[in-house]
Amino acid sequence: MATSNLIFTTPVGVAQYPWLSKPDTKFSEAGDYKVNLVLTKEKALPILKQINDVFLANLEEETKKAKGKEVKKANPPFAEELDEEGKATGNIILRFKSKAEYKPSLFDSKANSIEDVNVWSGSEIKVNGSIAPYYTSLIGAGVSLRLRAVQIINLVEGGRSASGYGFEEQEGYEHEPVAIDKAPDAFVNEESETIEEPVVVSKPQAIKEPTPIQKETPKNTDTGVSLDDLVSDWT
Repeated sequence: MATSNLIFTTPVGVAQYPWLSKPDTKFSEAGDYKVNLVLTKEKALPILKQINDVFLANLEEETKKAKGKEVKKANPPFAEELDEEGKATGNIILRFKSKAEYKPSLFDSKANSIEDVNVWSGSEIKVNGSIAPYYTSLIGAGVSLRLRAVQIINLVEGGRSASGYGFEEQEGYEHEPVAIDKAPDAFVNEESETIEEPVVVSKPQAIKEPTPIQKETPKNTDTGVSLDDLVSDWT
């Protein structure tokens, strides 16, 4: 290959369908670590330019090997994000994946190494990956985005918060933890007349909602190319 394993680190984006603590075994027995990263077009364009440079170099090399025969083009590892009505949102989805034997390193916002954190969709992350060219007769010439490491800036872990279900703060019942020294009569054992220790229920903590991607105007990020120009190279 003319160019391989070009390493890069993304800006902060939003995680989509992450499998970072354990591999996804739906499509293979060994499984794959994977995550989609949603970025604004402005943030994504410099990365898309790098992806296309590696892709075009790979396509040129495979075309030379084919001695004039047309070389099939694989699908790109990125796509425009669409809303429920099929309209473009203005964001780009980058698709990262690595085999099960290459578990990605995970770091918190302070760059401390962490293990087995349960990262859910909506978490704000940065991804360190590499652009790897490939060719197969079935799929054609293309590039894949290999997942190397992830920095978790804002973690969404577990289920939804109350606001995620459309609930807002109202006047009325508010749950309070049960303190042992203020246990009601129901906790008294009639035979022993001793107080049985109740289970202390902690007030549930609301899970932070993912921060919507805000369209930004980055400084000095003009690559001189448009998204349409880049996508056209793959068709």
